[in-house]
Amino acid sequence: MSTKLRKRNPQKKPPKVQVKQPFLFHLQELRDRLLWYLASFAIASAIGYSIHSSIISFLTKPLGQTLYYSSPAGAFDFVLTISLFFGFLASLPVLIYHVLRFVEPAIPKNTKLGVAKFLAASCLLVVVGVVFAYFVSLPAALYFLSSFGSEEMASLISTSEYFSFVSRYMLGFGLLFQLPLVMVLVNSFYKLKIRTLFRYQKWVVLVSFILAAILTPTPDVFNQLIMAVPIILLYQVSIFVIWLINKHKKEAHSGISMQKP
Repeated sequence: MSTKLRKRNPQKKPPKVQVKQPFLFHLQELRDRLLWYLASFAIASAIGYSIHSSIISFLTKPLGQTLYYSSPAGAFDFVLTISLFFGFLASLPVLIYHVLRFVEPAIPKNTKLGVAKFLAASCLLVVVGVVFAYFVSLPAALYFLSSFGSEEMASLISTSEYFSFVSRYMLGFGLLFQLPLVMVLVNSFYKLKIRTLFRYQKWVVLVSFILAAILTPTPDVFNQLIMAVPIILLYQVSIFVIWLINKHKKEAHSGISMQKP
């Protein structure tokens, strides 16, 4: 009988034990991933150098005039800066991919998809913010600022000053357009009440103009208004998105409670 029981009930295999990788293994993996990113950055920068004329034309199109440099190496520095900036933007997805793969073992399986969606939404909002800045806000700001010129005052804009102005302006909008994502993230940890969010609108308007005064390169009210109004509108969009998410969660929770006996 004992032999039959042993045949019918074979011994269970011991559970697999996850072996922790040594620190040197993670350090080597980090080095390899960093080398992959640096290689992609170098290739993207080389591509940016090969098309630097088109990039410069694209960036200076809202200005509508020629840029000047005040040093012998000014043109080279500007082309190099443009190429490296393009290389950084083009290789940014590669950097995000390798960072995610490096921290993947520490991320729970049920949250990996959520992290991927979060990063995808963040990149999309950055693109939308930069596009809005380039096609809407930046031309309006440059037109307003150029209106103060006259026959006695003519602009002589340098390459470094213009690139600093444009990059700060566009990246500022890219960061500001992260507001809905930040509020949704906060709502996932701490449920936000719609009534409370509406009460905070007056403070949002105040903070929007303060941020616009800090992020905009010029102190004029019109330029600040162009940046502050999208923040206020994004706050309204965030309230609507949070209302939809909370409503969906409430309906799902009520459906589960109805199924219970």
